[in-house]
Amino acid sequence: MPPFETDELKNIGARLEQFRSIVQFVPIGVFQIDGDDRYTFVNPAWEKITGCSFKNALGQIWWNVIHPDDRQMVFYSWGQSQGEGNELSVECRINLPGVERRWVRLRTNFLYHDTGKKIFGSLEDISNQKKIEVERENLIAELREAKCELEISSRTDPLTGLLNRRGMEEKLESEVLRFERNNKPFTLIMTDIDHFKKVNDTYGHDTGDFSLAQLARILIQHSRKQDVVCRWGGEEFLMLLPETPLRGGSALAEKLRSRIEQEALTFKNHKFKLTLSLGIACIHEDQNLGSCIKHADVRLYLAKQRGRNQIVWED
Repeated sequence: MPPFETDELKNIGARLEQFRSIVQFVPIGVFQIDGDDRYTFVNPAWEKITGCSFKNALGQIWWNVIHPDDRQMVFYSWGQSQGEGNELSVECRINLPGVERRWVRLRTNFLYHDTGKKIFGSLEDISNQKKIEVERENLIAELREAKCELEISSRTDPLTGLLNRRGMEEKLESEVLRFERNNKPFTLIMTDIDHFKKVNDTYGHDTGDFSLAQLARILIQHSRKQDVVCRWGGEEFLMLLPETPLRGGSALAEKLRSRIEQEALTFKNHKFKLTLSLGIACIHEDQNLGSCIKHADVRLYLAKQRGRNQIVWED
């Protein structure tokens, strides 16, 4: 071997020894791999991160420390970086049975010279960073869920679980747009409990709340899947019947009236019955939403005037 080649190899060896001496004290795990993909050097930080001693690491395949579930991803990234001659940087887990999952950032450089291929790399423990990321993602998910629940609660009546007035107004506006597109009318039923004040005065407000909740249950049970029921305010309930003519809405209203009249309620040893008055209105081309709601409300008032426990669908 020519003298200059011997000197060059000596210089490379000296630099490697100097490099190894320096990295003994850095907090990041440093390693060296030969052309057969086996460890030839690891520093103390690498031992601490992986839980593998220097003695046990030497001569072992480099991927033994990688968590089995992450190896395929690391192999792909490793091969891609090596083929392109780029530095590898990938996040993965370390295979440490029986201890808390540990995340690392794996970096490598691929070097080629006359003595063959050498790979230098590092492992940086990023477990705390990953933990913070997970906590942040969980917090974001909780905030989104809380926002969703808040939006739902802002449109829901807490006593009955039905839509409140705000929630129903959104449904009504959407139904108006559909009516304008396909010209299929919808019907509204406005109803409330007859002599509701008497129920509160006789049995107490708890019984009144119970009555409202039971009415909500019956309205939902005996309406169709496409119908929308809301607590419009106080003891008033409004039902939206999509693509339903006036006579169809009147038939459903009568069914509900009869069902409530037959229902015997019991609350705190008090047995009582309720009756409903209902006003029905169907939208038409020359009418806006506000006018249709007003017609249903006026007809509810007429049902009260005419003796209660009845439906009115004509003025």
